[in-house]
Formats: sequence, C-alpha cells, structure tokens
Amino acid sequence: MSKYQLRFWFEHGGICIWGMNEKAKEEYGYSIENDSLPISKDLLAELNALEDEYATYLEWDCPQDPSPWTNEQKVDFLSRATSAYEKLRDELGSEFEITNEASRSVM
Repeated sequence: MSKYQLRFWFEHGGICIWGMNEKAKEEYGYSIENDSLPISKDLLAELNALEDEYATYLEWDCPQDPSPWTNEQKVDFLSRATSAYEKLRDELGSEFEITNEASRSVM
C-alpha cells in the first residue's frame, strides 16, 4: 500500500506541510492545514507557532531585501523546525513519508 508523501517546508504567509503524491493530495490537499492531520494538540500548537514566526522571516515592505533575521535566529528556527519535523514524523507513523526541506526555507 502506498504511503502519504508529504513535504515539510516553510512558505511565506503560512503553510509548512505539503502533499506530494496523489494519495496525500486527495486526502489532505496540496497545502495542508496542520489541524487536518492526526497529530497531538501540542504539536499542532508548535507547528502553528513556527508558521507564525516564519512570517517574520521576510522583509514584507521590500521582499527582495535580505531577511531581517540574524544568522543566530535562522539557526535557532531551523533547530526548532527540525525538532517539530521529528515529532511530526513520529506522530504520523509509518503510513506517512515526510521529506524535511525546512533548511531550504531559511538558509
């Protein structure tokens, strides 16, 4: 039986989980709302907080400018995002295959 294939990657303005194969897209859509997944309330809150924080990564008044985040902020965010990814992978279990591309979002 095929697995749900997901991508963990932060997009400006919201989502951090994406459906990558037809099975995932049919069940959850392409841009996946965190609360549609069978995960704990604690992890849901953590993912939502990371998405909200990531919204500050971009200089919205002039998006082509460099990010206002320091290197330390980027490293810290990536560390917490990686921890959340690991929890997500553990909570979703073997029916899901999740690719972690969070580092492409911030570096």
